[in-house]
Amino acid sequence: MRFWVSAVVVGLLFFLAPSAAFGHASLTSSTPSDGATLDTTPERVVLTFSEELFADLIEVSVLDGAGDLVMATEAEQTPPPGTDVIVPWPGDLPPGDYAVAFRVVSADGHPVTGQVNFSYSQAASPEAASPEAASPEPASPEPASPEPEPVEETAAQEVTAQEEVTAEQAGAPDSSLIGPLLIGAAVVVGVGVVVSLVLLARSRQ
Repeated sequence: MRFWVSAVVVGLLFFLAPSAAFGHASLTSSTPSDGATLDTTPERVVLTFSEELFADLIEVSVLDGAGDLVMATEAEQTPPPGTDVIVPWPGDLPPGDYAVAFRVVSADGHPVTGQVNFSYSQAASPEAASPEAASPEPASPEPASPEPEPVEETAAQEVTAQEEVTAEQAGAPDSSLIGPLLIGAAVVVGVGVVVSLVLLARSRQ
């Protein structure tokens, strides 16, 4: 009788132990994978587990290369309850080494913890991510403004015009002297005519 009781107990332990061991959720894969080196900032981190998880009992934190807490962030499931945990990656974190630490609870109520490590060497460009930056609106053409004349050329033109006016004034006789000159000429002619008449009269006598 004792032998059969012992056999039953051993059999129960044999069948129950594996079910208890495999009843806990475990991380099966991740994107990026553990230890990956990326060129640019990832858009998100996806953790895939072997069993469905309680959506309200998922805790995720971002750690730096030294293991210090950078920030605690929220995770998503699509659809909950599910086996995937989606962590949107903050785009403002500079390049470097990071880890996503997690604590989840599987359907059997057992908590599971761990972390995924990765690094990237270049931050994503905000201009490249923005659709407005990809196709900028064409700028409206501005009306062309007339080019100002050079100051030196304008000054030279003014000096030349002034010199021409001065030369014309110098070559032309003064209008105020024309009247007296004509009168003087008439007087001289008149005197000459009178003298000629007197001399002619004397010569006839």
